[in-house]
Amino acid sequence: RLAIARLCGITDLDRFDKGVREVRQGVNRFYRELFDDMQPSAEQAGNLVFTGVDDDPGTVQTLQKYGFSEPPHIIEVIRQWHRGHISATRTPRGRECLTAILPSLLAEMAATGEPDTAFHHFRTFFEGLPSGVQVLSMLQVERTLCHDLVSTLALAPRLALTLGRKPALLEALLQPDLVISPIITDFSSFEDAMDAARLHVRDRAFIIGHDVLHGRIEARQVGAAYSDLADWTVQAMAKAAETECKRKFGPAPGDWCVAALGRLGGQAMTATSDLDIMVLYDPGPDTTAQTWFTRFTQRLITALSAQTAEGALYEVDMRLRPSGRSGPVAVRISAFEAYHLEQAWTWEHMALTRFRPIAEQNGLGQRLQTCVADILSRPRDAGKLREDVLDMRRRLHREKPGQGLWDLKLGEGGLVDIEFIIQHGLLGLASRDAACPRLESAIHILNAQERLTQKEASILIDADEFLSSLLQIQRLALAGDILPDDLSSGLKDRLQRAVGLSDFTALTDRLIDLKAQVTDLRRVRIGPLAP
Repeated sequence: RLAIARLCGITDLDRFDKGVREVRQGVNRFYRELFDDMQPSAEQAGNLVFTGVDDDPGTVQTLQKYGFSEPPHIIEVIRQWHRGHISATRTPRGRECLTAILPSLLAEMAATGEPDTAFHHFRTFFEGLPSGVQVLSMLQVERTLCHDLVSTLALAPRLALTLGRKPALLEALLQPDLVISPIITDFSSFEDAMDAARLHVRDRAFIIGHDVLHGRIEARQVGAAYSDLADWTVQAMAKAAETECKRKFGPAPGDWCVAALGRLGGQAMTATSDLDIMVLYDPGPDTTAQTWFTRFTQRLITALSAQTAEGALYEVDMRLRPSGRSGPVAVRISAFEAYHLEQAWTWEHMALTRFRPIAEQNGLGQRLQTCVADILSRPRDAGKLREDVLDMRRRLHREKPGQGLWDLKLGEGGLVDIEFIIQHGLLGLASRDAACPRLESAIHILNAQERLTQKEASILIDADEFLSSLLQIQRLALAGDILPDDLSSGLKDRLQRAVGLSDFTALTDRLIDLKAQVTDLRRVRIGPLAP
């Protein structure tokens, strides 16, 4: 002890011992005050005893009061936890933490309105943890984290699965201002860059989802948030792919651009959206550049979609490139222009209205935007245009018919109908303004050009915002389509708040009305789905 005291600059051992004792007493006092303040009182929690062999009658009564349908089942599961039958409670410290936080957890589950569902998802999450001390300690220290965790698990099974696989994401909830990192340039290998991107995107996507679920981001703003994250990812992985190709095959023989289409192009992505992208290049005088840019594109696809130790990023869809699956994965800019001027179908030009460069070299993106504007501004026969658009909509309806009112995308009056109405109007402009990726901006352009009346424009804007807000929650919370009979009261409430309504019946009525108005408008502007 004297040697340690001297290392600390103290030669008097009694003074050193006194100092150590005072520091430890101070830490102990702060620690006790912190956790004593957080313990729920017995009066608040009711009787909660999970030891012994027989079920405690008072505990059964408390759980019934909380709304659990099978208290004996809940008691038995928790009893097994307390006996250390799972990794999270294998240590005495883990069991102590569980005892301390359990009353708050059960109260939060009751507060969701669906305590059985909340307990089921928390059990899946908790029993999958490799260790429970850190998570349980965090729940004790951070008052709001317990509420956030339980409500997130109850309302959004998709997020619950993500959190169960990566419990460290709980720490991300304590960093609500997590910002997008700079584009990754400093990495030791292509694989390191892929893993770094996956770690960042996983954390950021989880925070976006969590925040929209809890009303911290308006649902109508989520499309831009997810799209910004995807833009960053494509930029980072394109840079990584370029660096890898330079290392293996030498400098790029020309300039390249990665362009977005679809929901990414329109900055309207959801939690489950694919990346609709296209890679274009200008080789300049080099006539042997196809191989280099094909390798670049293949590595970009790998960087964006391959499964690594840190998971996957996105599904990549490149079918909107010229000639679709049969065409080269990297497209020469001259071939792109020639194809769209001479061979492209009308539906391909519809897709081109949402063309948006997101990663590029040396201004190639701006040149491509000019090229696209030139293509879309060509005059078209109005009758042939309407016939082509209607034919495509009917074909899509046959291949992927809508599944009723809650099919927000493909059903009659859904988001696909809105897109077809707008894209038909843009192509009919025969103007450079037709190159307009964001739907709301396109609606204003069509209204200003008298291609939509003010009433029609209002219908489309209201319907797009309403349906998109519901779709964001749907894609975030559920693996499939919404089935109203299966929705928890908590999720119904979140859907209502996303569209500014306080009653689920009112939400349903508004959904019926808006889809009917869009259907009527599509029939007038394009035609009926039945021949």
